[in-house]
Amino acid sequence: MTDSHSDWVQLVKGPSEVYVEGHADVFGKDVFNSQVYVDVGKILPFETSAGCNIQVRGGETWLASARTAGTTIWQEIIQNIFADRVLRMILIVGKTDSGKSSLATYIINKALNLGLKPRLIDADVGQGDLAPPNAIGAAVIERQITDIRDVKARFFEFIGSTSPVGFEQIIIKSVKKIFLGIRNLGDICIINTDGYFLDNGVTYKLRLAQELTPDLVVCLGQGDVYDIFKAKSSSSVVLHGKSPASNLIKSRIDRNQRRQAQLMRYVSDDYYNNKLLSKELKRVNFVYGGIIFPPRQIICGSGCLFLINGKKRVLRWTLTNMFVGLGFNRNFVGFGVICNASRRKIYIRSAAVGNFNEVYLSQSTVDNNRVYPIPL
Repeated sequence: MTDSHSDWVQLVKGPSEVYVEGHADVFGKDVFNSQVYVDVGKILPFETSAGCNIQVRGGETWLASARTAGTTIWQEIIQNIFADRVLRMILIVGKTDSGKSSLATYIINKALNLGLKPRLIDADVGQGDLAPPNAIGAAVIERQITDIRDVKARFFEFIGSTSPVGFEQIIIKSVKKIFLGIRNLGDICIINTDGYFLDNGVTYKLRLAQELTPDLVVCLGQGDVYDIFKAKSSSSVVLHGKSPASNLIKSRIDRNQRRQAQLMRYVSDDYYNNKLLSKELKRVNFVYGGIIFPPRQIICGSGCLFLINGKKRVLRWTLTNMFVGLGFNRNFVGFGVICNASRRKIYIRSAAVGNFNEVYLSQSTVDNNRVYPIPL
């Protein structure tokens, strides 16, 4: 048992179960006298009132100053968002482990507490919370949450990579497409991004902001990101926000576990009890990197795929166990795993409902409940 103090935040790293006796908040959600599950690799801040006791089973727990953890560090941002008028679109940027998902969760809970209907677009193709790796997702959120992964996404776009490098423009187009689909479904839209800022990463984020024209850009972490956006963003208000304490940074193992757990939500045992779909290759287009390869540019056999550009073979894929997206006339319809492919047919295990005529290739394969990148 731990007795709390208002100047301190109880941090819990999962996987663990937390039993709260008394009043406490997690990212603005009231967890009074409740049980809270903390997912693998996730760190939740429990901000408690006097007399509250917390019992933690599993995982790790420690105390941190409210000046370096919890929601106190973001009060200025919250005041700007919900001051005189509600901002329609908020773009959150920052390097890896700068607290982007945590801030998004706090904004969502605050909006719901004020009677607003928030929407979230998760544009992180590698460590996203609303879609499996290789994809981006979006949802209209109706109940307060402690972890975005507790939300069931309703909108997806398949990118085909767990890294934004080389896929920047595809991601921007996909985010814009999703936003157009959900813009009339709520009051406020939060767009969460990946932590890619090296090399072309800054230019990519600036271009994303320029094409989306958000009301507010929140730059978390070191001031260099804020300085760049402040100097080059003319159509949006730009604010700087603190990152949580450095001891909240996830290790590479934590991030890999979170990524694997997220993908396995879409390829669980129940998933493999779904339909086995088959399609003649002459009726399928393959899509990768935003390029559509029609049947005349496809050679397939023995589980391998060659995508042809003129007389030159440009890509060779091993299809068996590949995690893919399915589409119909450029509209996303579901996810799947390729079971086999011959010269004439492709076989995919999927929960998708309805027809498909596009297979979106990815860089991930699933084998014996593990996820591996595909070497190209």
